Amino acid sequence: MLMGRKKVFMLLTNPFKPDPRVYKEAKTLLELGFDVSIVAWDREGTHPRREVVEGIEVYRVPIESKYASFVDFFLKLPLFYLKAFLYIVNNRTGLYAIHANDFDTAPLAFFLTRLLKAKFIYDVHDLYYTRISLLEEREKDSPVRKILRTAEILFARLSDAVITVSRSVGGRHEGFKEFFVKNGVVSDKIYVVWNTPDLELFPRLARQRHNGLIVGYIGTIRSISNFIPLFEVARRNKALKILFVGGGASRDKIQELLSTQYPDINVEFVSHIPYQRIAEYYARCDVIYSVFPLTENIRRTFAVKMFEGVVVGRPVIVNKDTLMEDFVQIHRCGIAIDITPKDVEIALEKSLKLRPPIRLRDKWNWGRNKEIIKKAYS
Repeated sequence: MLMGRKKVFMLLTNPFKPDPRVYKEAKTLLELGFDVSIVAWDREGTHPRREVVEGIEVYRVPIESKYASFVDFFLKLPLFYLKAFLYIVNNRTGLYAIHANDFDTAPLAFFLTRLLKAKFIYDVHDLYYTRISLLEEREKDSPVRKILRTAEILFARLSDAVITVSRSVGGRHEGFKEFFVKNGVVSDKIYVVWNTPDLELFPRLARQRHNGLIVGYIGTIRSISNFIPLFEVARRNKALKILFVGGGASRDKIQELLSTQYPDINVEFVSHIPYQRIAEYYARCDVIYSVFPLTENIRRTFAVKMFEGVVVGRPVIVNKDTLMEDFVQIHRCGIAIDITPKDVEIALEKSLKLRPPIRLRDKWNWGRNKEIIKKAYS
């Protein structure tokens, strides 16, 4: 650590390969004069224990754990907590803040900040209590879900600052900020850091020449049901190609489904690629598919692929009855649908006539988040 610089530890339950949002936030904190160390859980056990990524120190805790298994995750989580705790305590010189990324790291961050007298920054990427609904691909209430919801609100109240990803954009729907305010979190300590792209990595792209229509899904594959209507359309329309870029717990299941029920449709899978190369794959697409099983989380959030698609000049298809619907209607940059083959087919036809306005790049880019993060840390 450089003399006089304050240290921030960011806690993360993925291996930081990197995680795009955490990577952008960490880079911004470096620019603001902090030293940044990410303590990440390497659940695959395949990444370097220590690494420096563009000035960001990364320390990974290798404890293998299955993705999409809550039981295995919560059994192994205490081991990650213990090793992360020891690492932070042993490297606490200059400590200013501990930044919890999502609820699964919030209890550890809260305990450490009270023990070491540091700021507790609670960064809510997703409403964690809805993850059970996403895994089951339907909204469902349960005792566990209620406990998680209560705990998320409690840690937001206990934090020194809440960073989150969304608020109302002037339409019918509310974001995460409104959720927390309605549940007793002081509005003035909630900072919305939009999940927007760094324009240096996402230039406005000319469409690569190709025949037919390419629909891209770029990001983690966590569900199946939202893709079935798209597959049904592709079965009938042989000019349609689907491009998946990224991994995820449901990727293998998707591939198995395609091989058994949709063997004749045109689908390409691209594995994990460096974040710096993501824009190359947007250039191959005509439209971006940003549709998910409809949960409370999806109603209140903006998918990063929606923002990335818009700033590179690609129309996006999103869920109806969501904050994303408000965005694409206000800015005329996409189509909102119910998850049915008919809606998907109509949206694809309409998307050919859409071109997101270039002015959206001026507002919806990562550079505008720097002052917000600075205020959250002040």
